[in-house]
Amino acid sequence: MPLRYLFIDMNSFFASVEQQDDKTLRGRPVAVIPTRAETTSCIAASYEAKAFGVKTGTPVWEARKLCPRIVFVEADHKRYVVMHNRIVEAVGSCLPVERVVSIDEMVCKLIGDERAPEKAEAIGRRIKTAIYGRAGDYMRCSIGVGPNEVLAKMAADMKKPDGLTVLADADLPENLHRLKLTDFPGVGRRMERRLNLYGIFTAHQLCAAPAKTLGAVWGSRMIGEKWYRLIRGEDVPGKPGRRQTVSHSHVLPPELRTEPGAFGILVRLTHKAAARMRKIGYWAGAVGVSVRYKDDEVTTPDPVGWGRTSWGAGCRFPHCEDTPGILREVSNLWRRRPPGGVPFKVGMVLTDLRPARSATPSLFPEERQDADLSRAMDAVNREFGASVVYFGSMYGMRDQAPNRIAFTQIPDFDRQVS
Repeated sequence: MPLRYLFIDMNSFFASVEQQDDKTLRGRPVAVIPTRAETTSCIAASYEAKAFGVKTGTPVWEARKLCPRIVFVEADHKRYVVMHNRIVEAVGSCLPVERVVSIDEMVCKLIGDERAPEKAEAIGRRIKTAIYGRAGDYMRCSIGVGPNEVLAKMAADMKKPDGLTVLADADLPENLHRLKLTDFPGVGRRMERRLNLYGIFTAHQLCAAPAKTLGAVWGSRMIGEKWYRLIRGEDVPGKPGRRQTVSHSHVLPPELRTEPGAFGILVRLTHKAAARMRKIGYWAGAVGVSVRYKDDEVTTPDPVGWGRTSWGAGCRFPHCEDTPGILREVSNLWRRRPPGGVPFKVGMVLTDLRPARSATPSLFPEERQDADLSRAMDAVNREFGASVVYFGSMYGMRDQAPNRIAFTQIPDFDRQVS
């Protein structure tokens, strides 16, 4: 099979940005956190911190135990997006970027003589040099080249940090056979157990399994056939995706862990979600809200600070795009919550999304006015600044719940939705 894709994966991206911008952090264990609190978790760790067992999701209190000399840095999301854009430009100066997969991953297509292994490897080295030149010498990446996007991504994972792996036909079986099952994209612990039930315990056995067996494992003949072909290097086109949800959640700061504070943040999240939904061209037909409570008195205290109790509710409504209509549904759901408890985290999600081009506008003038008002608010905020205009129920919460780090979606900090 010819080499068709080159995959770029930035190494410890968020922590590397901090080390690039602050030379005093270089060579030191660094963890990026969303806020200064012992109850939060690390969202990124430098390789120096990873050597002590600190990783994404490690609670701050645990990271301190694992690595007493660790340095915690509060995330600066705009700087990460700026660095992401520099890296995209750097890669694009060597090879057109086919698709941005996440804030720290992108994929390029190879054509013509670029598919020759030695040529692809040379392009990979030029990309690394371009990234160092435009983003900084601490912005390292691992690059993988393969016959399809999945194998190119797996190749990038084989050598970290700062690796470059080409999976040509001659190297394909040997390189795949030495992997663990969980090294294959989408194979977590649960899927690994399913593979074990069908007698598949090694990557060699997975690669040798017939399509029928893989279909039984995944519970879908089409998915089984797809994996069978991908493992063998075929370029299997992906199914066009459709947006399923728009959601936001936020851990409440201590001063807002009250019912009014939690509701104010929930209103703020609803404003953001509705504006985002309109921007990407969808209408919603359902909404859900949730609250996680902090338990102050439990027999086994949770050292992270999260309570073990939570509440959630949802409802359906005629498809709409306007903020007032969605806020009314959120308010109705909020009034149904049980009394008591100290709110620790709130969240909301818009579901049953329908493309705006397929939605039917309301026949009622009042509802059409709400939609017009919402779009007018978007236009004003886009022109004059984030949340210049908003509904009174959000009063006092304008600067709360700011944009957080995005992984699969890179925020452009559009003032319409910030």
